[in-house]
Amino acid sequence: MRRRKRYSRRAQRSGFSLLIVLVLTSALLFIAVAFTDAVVHALRTTRLGWQGERATHAADVGALGALAAWEPARAAALRVGESDTIAGVTNAKLRTGVIRTRVKARSFMLEGWAESRDGAVRPSTRHIWRAVRLQWPTVPAHAALSALRDVAVGPGAALLGTDAQPAAWNDECAVDTRTDPVVALLAGSATVDSLAVMAGHGAAVQLLGASLNAPMDSAMAEAIRALSARATVVTSDSLLFLNTPGSGTPACPLWFGDARRSAAAHDSCTRRWPIVVAAHPGETQLIGGFPAQGVLIVRGDLRVNAGVRFAGLVLVNGRITVTAPATAPTELLGALLVRDTLNSGSTISGAVVVQSSRCALRLALAAAGVPQPVPQYGWTERP
Repeated sequence: MRRRKRYSRRAQRSGFSLLIVLVLTSALLFIAVAFTDAVVHALRTTRLGWQGERATHAADVGALGALAAWEPARAAALRVGESDTIAGVTNAKLRTGVIRTRVKARSFMLEGWAESRDGAVRPSTRHIWRAVRLQWPTVPAHAALSALRDVAVGPGAALLGTDAQPAAWNDECAVDTRTDPVVALLAGSATVDSLAVMAGHGAAVQLLGASLNAPMDSAMAEAIRALSARATVVTSDSLLFLNTPGSGTPACPLWFGDARRSAAAHDSCTRRWPIVVAAHPGETQLIGGFPAQGVLIVRGDLRVNAGVRFAGLVLVNGRITVTAPATAPTELLGALLVRDTLNSGSTISGAVVVQSSRCALRLALAAAGVPQPVPQYGWTERP
């Protein structure tokens, strides 16, 4: 009897304990595997989240960097609806870039993007968008022709406050045209021939009163100073010949951009919007029939010869004289401002058209624009 009992106890000890140990070990193993998997998953998620935040901030930094390194001439060369790419950072862990799109003459959209890869299985890519508006010196262009002193408008001349645009500029100006006309002539005093054509907002001629003359004079002087500080070219020549080609290939006009929009015009020349300062103290002459575009600032007097066609802004510190026969019509589109500091009196006569063009004015001023973010408009991509 004793032997049987001993044998039974020994059999019970040899099987049951091992089974319990195996079950407990397996349970602990499953728990450890699950915990390890959770830790790995949490680590991966955290790393991806960190990469995403890093990419978001890098994209935003890239957009801000594009604002800080803004090149006015390059931005002004873009047509409405076109985009260019601004390079960013490229290394093993981070790649960034900015896509700049022109929405209007003075409005742009920046799309900053970044791809971050730092040990995770896959990279994280984020995009941010910022609306940008150009800020340029204030130009008191309240009329097709604004003059502080006397202006004589002769027979055949046309001063038009209705908005216009140069030939074939439809695509560029579709979103920058003005529906309501401005004043045709705003002057200190004026003499208008009965055969002259005057059309615009309100009366054909509006005179500056004593209360407006001083502020207008100050605004013109400040515009001349601010735009001169951002000049592309400063010349003391008394002759600005529009037909003179510059050096290089293609041979764009020496002083201004090409205002033509046809197969005859080279694309790079039509995208030039220079700011030219004519520093000659006496009279500067604008000569030639080549269609030009840009900003012209004249520190002395200006004589516009017959056949000149110019789109943009003309600011004259002295007086202006424009005469043209019917065989060589002259056209100034955009805005014409005459300060006439010596009170010599200006003359517009013959086959001359001076007409308001908000599009031409804005496109010309964009070359002097400084980008400013629009706080109300911005988007950030989130996972």
